[in-house]
Amino acid sequence: MADGTFVRDEEGEEAVQKLIYESARGTEPDGDENEFQDFLNDFGEGLESEQLPWPLLGCCSAIFFEHDAAASGSASEAEGEPTVGGGSRIARRVPSSEDIRDANLAYLRVLKPDAHLANPPELSSLRIMRPTESIPQLCEDITDGFIASADKNLVALYAGPYRAGTNNLKGGYLIYDSSSNSLSTIPQPPHDYTRHGVGNGAAAVLCLDGAEYVLGELTKVRGSDPPEAALCTWQSSTAEWVVKNASFPRDLSPPDHLFEADMCFSFGGSVLCWVDLFKGMVVCDLGSVLPLGARPELRFVPLPGECPTYDRIERPKLPLKAEEFRSMACVGGSIRFVTMDGYGERSGEEVWLAVWTLSPDLCSWKKGKVYRVRDIWDSEAHRSLGLLRTLPSFPVLSRNEEDVVYLILTDLNVAADFRAEYKSQYLIRVDMERNKVEYRPTNTEQIRDQLLATEFSAYLQSN
Repeated sequence: MADGTFVRDEEGEEAVQKLIYESARGTEPDGDENEFQDFLNDFGEGLESEQLPWPLLGCCSAIFFEHDAAASGSASEAEGEPTVGGGSRIARRVPSSEDIRDANLAYLRVLKPDAHLANPPELSSLRIMRPTESIPQLCEDITDGFIASADKNLVALYAGPYRAGTNNLKGGYLIYDSSSNSLSTIPQPPHDYTRHGVGNGAAAVLCLDGAEYVLGELTKVRGSDPPEAALCTWQSSTAEWVVKNASFPRDLSPPDHLFEADMCFSFGGSVLCWVDLFKGMVVCDLGSVLPLGARPELRFVPLPGECPTYDRIERPKLPLKAEEFRSMACVGGSIRFVTMDGYGERSGEEVWLAVWTLSPDLCSWKKGKVYRVRDIWDSEAHRSLGLLRTLPSFPVLSRNEEDVVYLILTDLNVAADFRAEYKSQYLIRVDMERNKVEYRPTNTEQIRDQLLATEFSAYLQSN
């Protein structure tokens, strides 16, 4: 296309795969195609396949903002002029909410993305770079970002301490677009202290036609009876927030129940999904909300009946973090749920990976492939590394490969007094259909959170 975006069709597949290969390995000046073909054979189905091995984002959810030394020494700093984020005029008085908002937005607009694409299954990364070594006035708390969601070429991030419904004045949203390798800034929705958050996974991004997108932020209305939600939507075409109330499922509301979104994603080109991995997900079809201004309708889709559910209102009884053993995503046009059955309840020998697929009408789940953890341990890949039979965690569904799940295994040194110390980590790729297990040492610091499976490499600019 004219904007440099790759289109995911047959003609573009080889170019996209070549870009992934060259980004990870470097170009081959001698024109040697053998290594490139080996790359395709090792991971993916070759050029005849419709599926491509898009990478995992290895930065997990948290992204620290780093100083870009190459961008330092700007004229404003050299001449002693006020940098973005305010100046001496604001410092002479107590800053207003508008001062903080304007300073934050000015700072966020000068940040730049730095994406590093790795050869799957190694981990890719996304860094956010600031041009100044110091952080501008009124922006001192904006030191990192948190990935909220991703869709196609877009990654939505919370910037700074702001989270949906927290009413923290510091921060906002950043949208990374891999097709242009750019960042867009979105301010916080209008402050309303009657709204409160439903978890970190409350801001879902959805690609629309062309280069347009919408960001949907789900919050609850305090003290509402019957329970109400507030859906805040930002459309890139209008560049403004629209807030609409909607009925919230009573069986997800206090005092007896509590819904907390662990993650979110889009589905079917118009549906936003907010997932509580202990209970199920809330979905909203924006098909009539955006063009017609209709009242949003929220619908609850429970987890498969075989999967234990937990109510966060009883936190002392909860197992470990939900993302340690569960995840959900849109895979090949269907919503899929992966769980490690028995995790935290039975010995690792009796833990199973199971993948469920939701029906197109979002009414019923069908159980698919299962895979025993002990078969991972018994694989040649595991035994050849001499690893302990340590329980893997943080399962992530491949976004484009049927029945492929990624997990993290942490290798430990066990001392004579039985104290365990961190040694290294491995990314495990389990192809449940082909009964194939692969291990790769991670190329990042210790991973303590769930990875993000992305598609953005398919849309990277060619230049």
